[in-house]
Amino acid sequence: MRHMHSSADMSFLTIPSQEGLFKTIKTSKSDGEAEGSSRTDAAEENDDEEDEDDTDDVRFIPRCSPVPRKRGASIFDETAEYMRIHQALSAGKRVSFADTTGGDLVDVREFAAFDSDEEDTAKWQEEEAKYRKAEREPTYRVHPEFHAPSVGVLLQAVRSNKVEVERISPLEDEPLAFSGVIRVLNISFHKAVYIRSTMDSWGTYFDYPAEYVFGSNDGDTDQFSFKLSFAPPYTTHGSRIEFVVRYETSVGDYWANNFSMNYAVTLLLSYEDDPTQTTTHEEDQTVHKLIAIM
Repeated sequence: MRHMHSSADMSFLTIPSQEGLFKTIKTSKSDGEAEGSSRTDAAEENDDEEDEDDTDDVRFIPRCSPVPRKRGASIFDETAEYMRIHQALSAGKRVSFADTTGGDLVDVREFAAFDSDEEDTAKWQEEEAKYRKAEREPTYRVHPEFHAPSVGVLLQAVRSNKVEVERISPLEDEPLAFSGVIRVLNISFHKAVYIRSTMDSWGTYFDYPAEYVFGSNDGDTDQFSFKLSFAPPYTTHGSRIEFVVRYETSVGDYWANNFSMNYAVTLLLSYEDDPTQTTTHEEDQTVHKLIAIM
């Protein structure tokens, strides 16, 4: 007896029955076989009716006919296709080395030694100096725009105004600077002197303290000294330093301003001829004279 199993009873590893995979059909015998069988006895036909199912021709047809499918690409074919596309996209950006194409990976070249730029520059400067006109160095000189008072006039001004500029002197080692001496009346033990100066016509000004000159006391007066200097951009010809003097004491402050005209010092510049050029010029004149004599 054949047992039919439903799909619910089948597990993953169960082999399905033949009825589940195939459809069974019966086919009758051919006409020739039918004529031969008609010649048999009726009794034999009756006996064989019971076994008719067993003698019939049985064929199995699959329930689902297989659908023809195109063979998939192999791994080799897919790899070849990928490489073809990759090379086509990156053809313009590929990097290759000389050794991959049969060339040398390293190219060695030798260069002859040559002089450095510093040596060339030094030679050029040396040659240029032979023909370059020597620059003239300016000579600076400070010139006070007021006259120093005599001893009598100075003492009279000190007794009247309590303070007065005694003198102005240039400094040999500092051509842009000058020093000055202030004479004050000794009216207080505590005293101080300040120089207020400007180089831009009082657009700006600064106060500089003067220093006491030790041993300058003569009983009635004392001396203070100061130093002022020209500074860029006020170092051109005609630059001026203007200043006034303030004398501070315990009894009051006093000013000296050159009778309301302010004290002023002017910077003067002069240029001296190059001695070498002067000598060359004199030699040329001598040569011309000799030629004229000959």
